[in-house]
Amino acid sequence: MLEASAAACIVTLAATPIVIVGMRRMAAIDEVTARSSHQVPTPRGGGIAVVLGLFAGIGLAVCIPGPGDARDLLSLTIGIAPFGLIGLVEDLSGIAPPRRLALHVTAAVVAVTAVRGAVLDDPVPSGTTVLLVTIIAPVWITAFVNVFNFMDGINGISVTTAVLAGAAFTVLGAVQHVDAITTGGALTAAAALGFGPFNFPRARIFLGDVGSYSLGAAIALLAVRAVLAGIPVETALAPTALYLADTAWTLLRRVRAKEQWYLPHRTHAYQRLTTAGWSHTRVTGLVGVLTAVLVALGFAADGPLPVRLLADTAAGLVLLGYLNAPQRVAAGRDSARHSRAVPARPHPSPMPAASPTPAASPTPAASPTPAASGVAAIPSQRRPTNPDRTDRTDGTRPLGDAGRSH
Repeated sequence: MLEASAAACIVTLAATPIVIVGMRRMAAIDEVTARSSHQVPTPRGGGIAVVLGLFAGIGLAVCIPGPGDARDLLSLTIGIAPFGLIGLVEDLSGIAPPRRLALHVTAAVVAVTAVRGAVLDDPVPSGTTVLLVTIIAPVWITAFVNVFNFMDGINGISVTTAVLAGAAFTVLGAVQHVDAITTGGALTAAAALGFGPFNFPRARIFLGDVGSYSLGAAIALLAVRAVLAGIPVETALAPTALYLADTAWTLLRRVRAKEQWYLPHRTHAYQRLTTAGWSHTRVTGLVGVLTAVLVALGFAADGPLPVRLLADTAAGLVLLGYLNAPQRVAAGRDSARHSRAVPARPHPSPMPAASPTPAASPTPAASPTPAASGVAAIPSQRRPTNPDRTDRTDGTRPLGDAGRSH
């Protein structure tokens, strides 16, 4: 497994610069638009290198004697390849949404058929297995492939998620003694890791649809394989939980707001965090940390019922905190702008108390004005000081909106 994982990483690492040149020559460039999170035109389709790395690792794993059934690994290849091909066509020329969805469903059925042939030896499978393989699994794979694509919107976010998901399935397979999950997870993580330096922190190329579809399909298939092996659903889906929650919550918000939910947008939680001022690096780091926490809680869910319930509750709280983070960050940003826009109101200094007049020595009476002037002297009139009067120096003014919200 180590040799195959190293091959997957090295092939991806070596192939990506070639793919960058090729995509530029074919004008497969993501231009900057109102929905973009990037600032300069960037080539897409970097997932070609990831697919090459995955297939190189699978090929080596099949040839080298070791743990894992060749049928399981080949079924992973059969499951990934159609999605990679669909994504490549999408990156180069585009596919109409209805046709793309039909192709995704077809590819999911092919993938599930391959997994079923490799896993189910029982000629008469149970009703639950039939339901999972024939209905739930194709819907799940189609949905998650699109979810993974939706969430691939800032530098490094999907590479980080794929590395963590692959590592989680590697450990899960080792603990549960399912070699196909162990090897498949390790190869997925290694291929994504090889692409990382070209996509994070500064993106020289994007995964594109070919990459997001392929990695999404690999993770979805590993989750199906885990459930078929008897692993709890929470444990199998833990690496995907944050992506699923973000997409589902965003869809619900858009439907409730009576927006055209099927149109492109920039209202995912991770996108709203960047709009609120967080950098790509910071958001990707948050997603990575929370995904690791959710994976740990997923592992804890594979235990006694009280522990499972506690882990599920904790995972729900983590997801709620993440989904609420954009609103809190935006509120903090607006509060900071407000405090900078309005100067602090100074407190007026108290007037000193009047000191008592010291006793003066008797003053001789003023001598009368000489009669030559012919005018009587007029005493000077001074306005008495009002101790209750102060000048308004606090600079108070009507307040407007201190900052435009996102």
